[in-house]
Formats: sequence, C-alpha cells, structure tokens
Amino acid sequence: MEPDRYSSAFTAQHLSLACLEVLVHLDKGQLPRDYVWSKVNLPRRPEFLHVASLQDVPSCQATGNAWVRTGNQLAAQVPSIVIPEEFNILLNPIHVDYTALTWSEPQPFRFDSRLFVTEPQNL
Repeated sequence: MEPDRYSSAFTAQHLSLACLEVLVHLDKGQLPRDYVWSKVNLPRRPEFLHVASLQDVPSCQATGNAWVRTGNQLAAQVPSIVIPEEFNILLNPIHVDYTALTWSEPQPFRFDSRLFVTEPQNL
C-alpha cells in the first residue's frame, strides 16, 4: 500500500530501527493491533542530511523543512537519536519522483510483548 502523496512514511535502514523509533515516540497504548510494514526500493542511495546537533530539535526541524521545500532530493539519511550509528531515511513527498516509488505489499508486524514489560526480568 503506497502512502498518499502528503502522508508521512516513517522509514529507516532496518526494520528493527523503525520498530525502536516507533516504541520511543508513541505511547504503548497508541500502537495499533493491525500494524504493518512495507519497504520501498529507492533509485539510488540517499545522501546524508547534515544537522548541526541532533539535540537541537528546532534546528533539526528547520533543516528538514528547508530540505523538503527545495525538493532537490527524493530521500536523505539522518542519524537516529535512538541509535546514532544507524539511519532513518526521510522521503520528500513533494519531490517529482515520490509518486513513482514502488512499495512492497504490507506485511503484518507484531511488537513482541516482552518490549512492554515494566520491570527487568532475571534471565
């Protein structure tokens, strides 16, 4: 299922990073039971979008907004705050090639219930 032209698609290099990003940004009660994942094939490797500081949220947002408005790149890599050694991928919904992206069929995704344990378990 392809996202509509102006909806946001959360993308990351790896499904595991996308899962972690969802877990840190959503209240656990907001996770839908019918969660799915899908992948997209990009025509070329995304370039890095450089930000001054990942901790400066307004600066990151301004950089991202400027990147979208210029419309020069379909995709960009940005470091994850959750795991800075890995990258989220931003897709530009106003780029001319955005609607031509080919998405895989959505696959069901279930968050493992152990991710929601509030007390550490002894192994």
